[in-house]
Amino acid sequence: MPIRRAMAWKPILPGQTGDEERGYVRVNNSGSRDDTRVIEAVKIPPSKRFTYERVLALFDNYALDEQSPEIETPEERQEIHDLLEAVLDTPPMQIAREYVAQASGSIISRDRWYGVLLEHWFRSFSQKGDPALTGFEHVFVGEQEGAKVQGYHFWYKYYLDDGMATEIDRQRFPGFADDRIVYIRGLYDDGQTSFPESVTISYRWNAPDYERWTKEGDPQAIIRPLTKPKGGFFVGCSVEGLMAIGSVRAHLGARAPKEAVINGARYDLKVFRSANEQHIRTFYPVFMGPAGTGPAPDAGSVTPSGPQRPDPARPPVPPVIDSPVRIIAALVNPVGDDQGHETVTLMNTGARAQSLEGWFLVDKAGLRFGLSDVTLAPGIAQTVRLPVKSIQLSNKGGEIRLVNRDGHTAHLVHYSKAQAKDQGRTILF
Repeated sequence: MPIRRAMAWKPILPGQTGDEERGYVRVNNSGSRDDTRVIEAVKIPPSKRFTYERVLALFDNYALDEQSPEIETPEERQEIHDLLEAVLDTPPMQIAREYVAQASGSIISRDRWYGVLLEHWFRSFSQKGDPALTGFEHVFVGEQEGAKVQGYHFWYKYYLDDGMATEIDRQRFPGFADDRIVYIRGLYDDGQTSFPESVTISYRWNAPDYERWTKEGDPQAIIRPLTKPKGGFFVGCSVEGLMAIGSVRAHLGARAPKEAVINGARYDLKVFRSANEQHIRTFYPVFMGPAGTGPAPDAGSVTPSGPQRPDPARPPVPPVIDSPVRIIAALVNPVGDDQGHETVTLMNTGARAQSLEGWFLVDKAGLRFGLSDVTLAPGIAQTVRLPVKSIQLSNKGGEIRLVNRDGHTAHLVHYSKAQAKDQGRTILF
């Protein structure tokens, strides 16, 4: 599972120095005053801001009360699509998609993974009298059940509500209070305060019901004071990381382990699905103590380096990085003889020219083909013909991996047998 890549920058404790270039989140998990800021400081590197901006647009799309109906507008559907497109090719999602494909023994194309994310997080379902629930609203936004907060497991949303709300609402909803979080106390056991990657706390949330907002109304009249007696979340986990981990845990075919070891701490990754098991109802971590203090995780458990399901027949999987160079198409089944006529098309989506000296294309069996003669100008695509006895693009479905000179995966695509069945057809990714 994409644990390591989900923690896009390092959470740190008070007194520790963060890396300005790579980004950091400073966590105060030992406060005792009601004005305690659990997340004291955040430095998001420019390369990571895009998905945070996309997720921000969705926070005001939902009715606060679980029992209220939801009316999804075309603009809101577009915002969901924009977020999914923004996260779909990120490193955590590439790792998650490959993990599910291997664990389930199936080919998962980009479009199919888009559908998985849509079903898991955004498809509305009813349950126990609540007419329109979604996993995204519950986990990333938070909901009202009587006087209590339900869900609310995204650290960035908590950070915004804890004194930063005015920055996102002053223009659209003037009059909202700057600070919507009142800290009550920390609920830490087994040394959790030594691990800034997660928090377990009690707090009050002065929650706005955006669906009831009108320009002529009093903003304070739609604020609902709610309490979270005990809640928790990962800190520093990107939106794509949290969605990726949750989708792997929730995917029935992946049979993912329930426990994870992250930077020396053990977590129970709780997931609950809808009655038909097609959608995520909730997903959150439960701290279980430092690694090595309890029973050893079962085979197939998760560590910071990814899923531990060794397969002697499969080469080691390189770590995934963000890269502007993408695989955009492949001719897997040429007309006539495949050997020497298969092609892969690469595109540089960045603003600078990119030499592929030392880069490789790798097939599912681990065979490699060097790209030393390729240099891509900004915005330019180039089709590479695969010579005889290089990599093999099976007509029964497979994968193509682009690996950079450091041995890191820059992009990964899958294709199915159905996509490859027509001779001469170029598959777009």
